[in-house]
Amino acid sequence: MQKVTDRDIKKLSRAITKKHIPANYNILKYYDMDIKEIITGIQCPACSRFSMKRVRGTRKCSSCQSADKEAHIRTLHDYLLLISSSITNQQFREFTHLSSSNIAKKLLTGMKLPYSGSFKDRSYQLSADFFEGLHFTGRK
Repeated sequence: MQKVTDRDIKKLSRAITKKHIPANYNILKYYDMDIKEIITGIQCPACSRFSMKRVRGTRKCSSCQSADKEAHIRTLHDYLLLISSSITNQQFREFTHLSSSNIAKKLLTGMKLPYSGSFKDRSYQLSADFFEGLHFTGRK
């Protein structure tokens, strides 16, 4: 009987990943859901509640008091998977429950996302490639 080494597993993993073609369909339509049915806000990675609020440059859960600086990035990834591959400042604020357009702009530009347009018509491009290299800690 031949053993599979860690090296073999990594090689196979890379080959599968390289050949993978992501599904390209509207998930809301697929499940016959309306966008209004989606729970918005920033989900806490520790308790899974959508109760994270911005407190001094980080996100803090009002339920379990857990803090996470990357919570808004996970939320953007969810937005990409559920809604669209582009997002405006206003859409970002509505989806994350942020009240400040300046904070939203700071967060979006801080991630160095590609964008098109300027000022009020600026749209940030989200791609699976951007989120691929990120490892979200504590995600259930």
